[in-house]
Amino acid sequence: MKHTIPHFSLALFAAASLLLADPAQADQTPKPEFILALSHSVAKVRVQDQNGQTGIGSGVVVAVNHVATNCHVVANAKGISLSKLGNSYAPIAMKADWRHDLCILKFDDLPLTPFPHGDSTALQYEQHVVALGFSGNAPRPTESFGTVKALIPFDDSVLIRTTSGFSMGASGGALLDYQGRLVGFTTFKSPGRDAYYYSLPMKWVQALLKQPDILLTAPMESPFWDVPEKQRPFFMQAVQPLKTGAWSTLELIARTWVSVEKDNAEAWMHLGLAQQGLQEFDAAKKSYAKVLQLAPKHSSAIYQLGVMAKTQGDEQQVKLVSAQLTLIDPDIAEDYEIEVGLRKRESP
Repeated sequence: MKHTIPHFSLALFAAASLLLADPAQADQTPKPEFILALSHSVAKVRVQDQNGQTGIGSGVVVAVNHVATNCHVVANAKGISLSKLGNSYAPIAMKADWRHDLCILKFDDLPLTPFPHGDSTALQYEQHVVALGFSGNAPRPTESFGTVKALIPFDDSVLIRTTSGFSMGASGGALLDYQGRLVGFTTFKSPGRDAYYYSLPMKWVQALLKQPDILLTAPMESPFWDVPEKQRPFFMQAVQPLKTGAWSTLELIARTWVSVEKDNAEAWMHLGLAQQGLQEFDAAKKSYAKVLQLAPKHSSAIYQLGVMAKTQGDEQQVKLVSAQLTLIDPDIAEDYEIEVGLRKRESP
């Protein structure tokens, strides 16, 4: 349904000075009043389809009188409105980038302040971010704190995978750094319990703002995540074999991926995972080394190097990896230490 977050198998404003947090505080969890200030630039998008059924999504103020959301929220809608603080606003036009699943609704005299724009490509692995959207059709924007886990080069920018979870109703929500800058738009997740959460980059919306208005909501093409399986990006093709442990299939996909995108840390990461699963440990170590050359704080690669060290009885390396992960993320380090036997799992 267009108002849901799709799966692969098929997403009173405070003073502007509040948004510019001290860079020294960039990794500290924002205070509640800071999040409240940010939430006033996120609104609920309500739609009605041709059959009279209603749905909801999230919208983000990206410029004066302009609100971005996912195109799958508004596709084929008979009626669209924006709800905020008990008021409803009707768009007068729309801009659409159907392939990238990003649409911009245009309004007259919308009394909402735009977010300052950030640079998605300047994000770093393990950088702290927060997602804001109407997950579960919540009455107000709900926040989800997390970190950047993958930056996947795609169409002149990057797709952003984070641990900031979201659910139905959050399609088109905001992904923000801890200085309150808009860096992405929460859009889709992988299937299953341990889902991967993906956001689209700010750069695509900045380009879309320069495009002409349209009046129709009928999609002109499918978004990249909803094309036939073999036409989807490599990172999507790799999800199922990774989750099921089909290592030979994953290796085939990853080798093709690496040959096309030699400087993509995620391509090398998936190749390393496939090689590790096939017990080709020396090859896996080389692949993970390439990951860390491209993304030095890639915690997953460091983690797996520690797991392999444990398998091969290298206790010194096991402890070294623990120290490295502790510097990056103590929570990840704790999970790692439990897996390799450096600490016991606490009883519930």
